[in-house]
Amino acid sequence: MTRLLSIQRKLLASHFLAVLLVSGSIGTFFYIGAYDSLKYSLQTRLQSSAALLSQIIDARDLRGLDQPAAVSNQTYIAVLARLRQCRTTNPDIAYLYLMRRIGSNVVFVVDSDETARQALPGSAYTDAPPALLHGFSAAAVDRQIYEDEWGAFMSGYAPLQHGMGEYLVGIDMHATEVRRKFRQLHMIGLASLGMSLILAFAFSRMLSRHFTRPIGALIGHCRAMADNQLDERIAMRTGDELDNLIEAFNAMSANLAATRARRDHAEHELRSANEQLKKTLHGLLPICASCKKIRDDQGYWQQVEQYVQEHSDAEFTHGLCPDCVRRLYPNLPPTLDIR
Repeated sequence: MTRLLSIQRKLLASHFLAVLLVSGSIGTFFYIGAYDSLKYSLQTRLQSSAALLSQIIDARDLRGLDQPAAVSNQTYIAVLARLRQCRTTNPDIAYLYLMRRIGSNVVFVVDSDETARQALPGSAYTDAPPALLHGFSAAAVDRQIYEDEWGAFMSGYAPLQHGMGEYLVGIDMHATEVRRKFRQLHMIGLASLGMSLILAFAFSRMLSRHFTRPIGALIGHCRAMADNQLDERIAMRTGDELDNLIEAFNAMSANLAATRARRDHAEHELRSANEQLKKTLHGLLPICASCKKIRDDQGYWQQVEQYVQEHSDAEFTHGLCPDCVRRLYPNLPPTLDIR
């Protein structure tokens, strides 16, 4: 036998899926919007910071800083100190550096790295991303996280003033920092999804109970009516069309109860009349052998028709039987029938 799925479960599942679909769609829309907004905010910050820094460094001061020996140059030392100071005041920034394009080659001029991996002046930078090459002529930013020998970053670039398209400043933000910000957004999204699931379940359960409770009450009322319990009423109120259905059931029960009362009364009257008739015509009746009068319970003699009329609903109409017609009217034709 096929096991039926209860209406409550069907309503719960349908409402849950509907609420989840709506909340999930809205949540996804806002999550994508927040993701794009965060990405745009990071890119704008990198690009703006690079553009701002490019205005405080003059490319004319960097001429001749294209060999490793330039690390002892006072200009190099001053510019390096400025870059490192800017990096210190911005914990999110991994590296600051100045680069020069010579023909199709890109070389470092000043690198703020404080480790042994610091790029010296004149060191070639291979596999430059498109945004970096564009940064020699206008402010630019990586569209995605980019990896090189120093790690994975998202970077912003801007040409230096008086650089003639040969010098730029670059700002790197560690990919771990970028991913951390996006991970925070993911966690917020997951928390929002979890709350949506909880609210969807609670809301769908409330809606399903709103329908199944009146249905259960109506089923119980029908069973009570089948058991001839017509005096029960449903006192539940839902505030919607189900109230009309409940009132219809209550009215039907009341009408059936009134019909049953009228039927019981009619049956009682019929039984009373039947008992009275049985009592009236039951037993031996004293009747005169000559005149056919009947003696009642008080000892009085009455005509048969009078006695029957007083003790039943029967009425008499008079006529003559054939024998009496011949006896009383012997001159009448024999075919004449007087009734």
